[in-house]
Amino acid sequence: MFGKLKQLYRNYFFFFPLLIAFLLPFGINYGIFMIIWVICFFAFGDVKSGLQKVLTNKWLYVFSVFFLWHAIGCFFSVNKEEAISGIEIKLPFLFFPVLIFSHNFRNLDIRKIVISFVSGCFIVSSFCLFRAFYLFYSEHINSFFYSDFTFFLHPSYFAMYLIFAQLIVILYYKKWLAHLKNLNFKIGFISIVFMSCIFLASSKMGLIVSLIVLPSTLFMVLYQMGQKKIFIAAIFTLVLVVSLSYKFFPTPFERLKQAFVVTTSSQSIDLSDAESTAVRILIWKEAIEIIKDHFLVGTTVGDAKDVLIQAYQKKGITGAITKKLNAHNQYLQTFIGTGLFGFILLVLMTVGIIIYGFLKKNFLLSLFGVVLTLNFLVESMLQAQAGFIFFTFFICLLLDNNLNKTNKNLNFFR
Repeated sequence: MFGKLKQLYRNYFFFFPLLIAFLLPFGINYGIFMIIWVICFFAFGDVKSGLQKVLTNKWLYVFSVFFLWHAIGCFFSVNKEEAISGIEIKLPFLFFPVLIFSHNFRNLDIRKIVISFVSGCFIVSSFCLFRAFYLFYSEHINSFFYSDFTFFLHPSYFAMYLIFAQLIVILYYKKWLAHLKNLNFKIGFISIVFMSCIFLASSKMGLIVSLIVLPSTLFMVLYQMGQKKIFIAAIFTLVLVVSLSYKFFPTPFERLKQAFVVTTSSQSIDLSDAESTAVRILIWKEAIEIIKDHFLVGTTVGDAKDVLIQAYQKKGITGAITKKLNAHNQYLQTFIGTGLFGFILLVLMTVGIIIYGFLKKNFLLSLFGVVLTLNFLVESMLQAQAGFIFFTFFICLLLDNNLNKTNKNLNFFR
């Protein structure tokens, strides 16, 4: 019986990451799935050879040291409750490297895992669109924009997920799903749903990242495939769609315009201003001052938020005090809590993987790094489950599995 369970796990262990990838857009608690996966691995997996494989992966030490540096700070935190909570949410930096690096995924398994994430994003997007239309026509409630639209996740996280899912569709669906009928129509339909939801989520950074990363990736694919006419048509289509969207659906563009006005204005920002861009600028200024005072080792993770709140109170930044906001920049948040060393490790795990992916010809890893790096500039994403699970899960999966090698027809680095 035990031998059958071991064989069953070895044949179907990939269902654990597949399920996590599929459920990510639903924003549920993944703790139970991770615990079951850990138990199954140590009970039924090839632990010895798996751990040997893990220890040969140099990225394991980056993630482990990042976690341990946070854990050490816990002992010196005044706010123990916040410190313990901070350690709990960083546990995936230990779990996912061990669980993912220890397994030898087949190419087909990796494709299934990645496609399951796209499928989850599509189901959630369809639900959000259906819900918005239903509320509008049955109850006359406008739920088409921002947090009113994104039912399961914060708009910033939802937009980030959809951008990454759309990158997967652009890069690999044409090759992976070539056996399907009407594939171009299906890819087009999925893309329209994703792009519509990114637009309706109205996340400012989501809109900016999508306008930078998605068109450039699509144009590169078309150019590499020699589709020059389609390449030119895609550029005109993009300009037309953006122009029409600006005319008929101005709300997301108004958010971008407001952010531009705030960041370029020569006038001082009202300390009671709760507008997202304005309050971020005020927060970032205070965060930089805190970093100057705790440059080397930080304030510890447990005390970082308390120190920020004290700074808001001292300067009278009531817009940030009311909502007890964090730094809203993961680099600043990490620097405040863990000092220079923690900041360097985070840069290595974001900007570093962009360079690493390019050197290893791992194109999706580089794009993942770009998407994360840009979003980390305006959100403390590793402080929320939707951020740190997405980050640790996919960075480990892509570091250990180069999807570009499974798709030789899309070699962008030859």
